[in-house]
Amino acid sequence: MSLEQELRRALKRKDPPSGFDDRVLSKVAAGGTVQAAIGTSRWRRASLPIAASLMLAIGATYYVQQQQQRRADEAYVHAEQAAHDVVLALQIASETISAAQAKVEEITRYEPTNDN
Repeated sequence: MSLEQELRRALKRKDPPSGFDDRVLSKVAAGGTVQAAIGTSRWRRASLPIAASLMLAIGATYYVQQQQQRRADEAYVHAEQAAHDVVLALQIASETISAAQAKVEEITRYEPTNDN
């Protein structure tokens, strides 16, 4: 049976039991209260606080997990930035050393030698 057929069957209009309208009108006229057909057991009274506690625990767990993930992401970004900075520093140092070495070679090339 398809879901649509099940829904149609479940939501099909049903006629109330005979005398239903007379009972409701007499209760309203008498000022009485109508009790729900569902009884309140300990389980039913405790189900809302239990459900709320579970939702709170799940929400807190999700929040903590998201915070830890955010911190891990931030640490990864900082590590990547530090690695980039180290590579840049090494490139600058390499260029500086190469420039200094070129100057030393240039100076030694034109320096007169003392052959005494």
